[in-house]
Amino acid sequence: MRNKFKALGKRTQILLITATIVITAFLSPIFVKTVTAGEIDIFQMVSTLLGKVENQDDKIANLENEIDKLKEQIEQQKPDPVIEEKEEPKTDPVEEVKPEDPKPADPKPVDPKPVEPTEPKLQVYLKESALKLIWTKDTSTNFQGYKIVISKADSTPSYPDNGYLTFITDRYTNYWFLDNTKAYSNGDFGSYLAADTYYYFAITYVYKDKKVTTDAVKFKTPSSFNGSDADPLPPESLKLDVILKDTGLKLLWTKEVSDQLQGYKVVISQGNPNPSYPDDGYLKWITDRNMNYIYLDNKTMYNGGDIDGYLKADTNYYFTITYIYNDGSVTTSAVMAKTPVNMYTPGSEPTLTAEQIDVNAYIEGAVIKLNWTKETNIALQGYKVVISKNNSTPSYPGDGYLVWITDCTKNYWIIDNKTAYNGGDFGEYLEANQTYYITVTYVYGDKKITGEVIQVTTPPDLYIPTK
Repeated sequence: MRNKFKALGKRTQILLITATIVITAFLSPIFVKTVTAGEIDIFQMVSTLLGKVENQDDKIANLENEIDKLKEQIEQQKPDPVIEEKEEPKTDPVEEVKPEDPKPADPKPVDPKPVEPTEPKLQVYLKESALKLIWTKDTSTNFQGYKIVISKADSTPSYPDNGYLTFITDRYTNYWFLDNTKAYSNGDFGSYLAADTYYYFAITYVYKDKKVTTDAVKFKTPSSFNGSDADPLPPESLKLDVILKDTGLKLLWTKEVSDQLQGYKVVISQGNPNPSYPDDGYLKWITDRNMNYIYLDNKTMYNGGDIDGYLKADTNYYFTITYIYNDGSVTTSAVMAKTPVNMYTPGSEPTLTAEQIDVNAYIEGAVIKLNWTKETNIALQGYKVVISKNNSTPSYPGDGYLVWITDCTKNYWIIDNKTAYNGGDFGEYLEANQTYYITVTYVYGDKKITGEVIQVTTPPDLYIPTK
């Protein structure tokens, strides 16, 4: 029977199977019997049907007719194909949120590159009763600090020619509030600025091997500069006393309390009965307005005038004090006094020769300890500690100096790199683990003697001010 079914055409097989499925609805008893273990044996079911009509051609013909009718009914009842349209899921409109710009990550600290500042510039602003200076920041490795430079007459001021107000070694501090409370060093206008006056301002960038200065900015100080309303003392109230004191002279004068005072100039002349600064030079420039006295021991060289370096013993001189104000100067009446007979007079021959001056140095931790032969001659004014990077025979003044020691009994010094060098060939501070030539120059008035020169290598952990 199975072979007979297989012999039928494919189309006939499909029609026969379809009819069989429909007929089973009417022949349920037969359908039930052909189910085994829950499965439908289609071949057994067809076999059973065909067996009942076997050898009955008329029934087969009837059956085929019925199948055709059922096929037509099935085709008629088949619904038209419908393409199901899927709805897009409805969602509430969401406002588009633009992502925030990512915050830049904190830059990783990097060692500053040894580059020069990019177009160093200075700006000056009026800030109430003061001035604010802002300049280009420098981050190079060989940078040592900023010098604030001011001049009243020089339109292109720079350090060291025009002095400086302050030295800032922190490379990240690129501003300064100038309130006129800090004294200026080595300028052309005294120690303090005058109110309502034009000055030239600049910043000198100090490097280990050179200096770079910004273009100057001309700016006028505020009329209320320094915030002082105190008027200077009347000129007639300014007096000077000269008192004989052991082997020297003590000068005592009226104290000026006005903030307009920049300082006192101690003036002496042998031939002018009314000496004053600047015509007759000066012995001492005192910027502390509270210091209204000086002891004259003749160990300080006179500047200018008719005094040849130092005073002479047992000699008459005219003494005055010139008061330097922001807007002018006033000089006291002169006092004539005679110097003591036994007053110290510089210029006598030193007792030591260059060959007798020994200089020694040794490293202790992060510093260099220096000592030298002590001079007992009263003609000695002091010692200059001299250092050079390239000159194997340095001396003062040609190679500058680190420190000026006027206490002649102090024949030692600790080099800790916290004192700026003056006029050297290596900048203002030593470098770590570098070799330098070191010596000491003995100053005897108009004579100078330089001792032994030694080579010293600085310690690796030497203090460096710029770090």
